[in-house]
Amino acid sequence: MEITFTKVAADRLQKFLKPGVKMVLDFDDGVGPFSKEANCTLSVAYNLLFVNQDADLHDFGLVIPSNLGDVYAKPYSKDQMDEKMIIDVNEKYLRYSLSGQGGEIDSSMGVKDLA
Repeated sequence: MEITFTKVAADRLQKFLKPGVKMVLDFDDGVGPFSKEANCTLSVAYNLLFVNQDADLHDFGLVIPSNLGDVYAKPYSKDQMDEKMIIDVNEKYLRYSLSGQGGEIDSSMGVKDLA
């Protein structure tokens, strides 16, 4: 399993990648310290979080390599993911997306700097 950030997305997200920061791809299901409530629309929703390296990540045991570094995720969220995924950004609407070999996974992925 891997994630590739497009050049456009990588360039826009670079400002969050400071020393001592980890990336988390959080499946918004109400589990863990970053998901306050589950998404009740029956759609798959993710947030890309930038957290301090000492953040509590015990719910995020899945480590996915990417061209920007390791991305932590909840192991069971792998069921909603593809083996090869891409994070891109629509520059016109400033909307990030997560897609895979099977198509779009989340067309409006949130990005939050919590570090």
